[in-house]
Amino acid sequence: MQPVQLSLLPEEVPAPPGIVIARLPGTDVAAAVTLLASLIAKMADPAGTGATGGE
Repeated sequence: MQPVQLSLLPEEVPAPPGIVIARLPGTDVAAAVTLLASLIAKMADPAGTGATGGE
């Protein structure tokens, strides 16, 4: 068996995020942002106490 070198770079350079988001329907982007914000809030307060931890 001969060694094979795998490239670390994709064959195609992905489009910048702004271009990708512009191609998506607005309702899908809004839903994704809402879900992401919810996940961030849950991770910031996993116990669901409403405390910020910095007070």
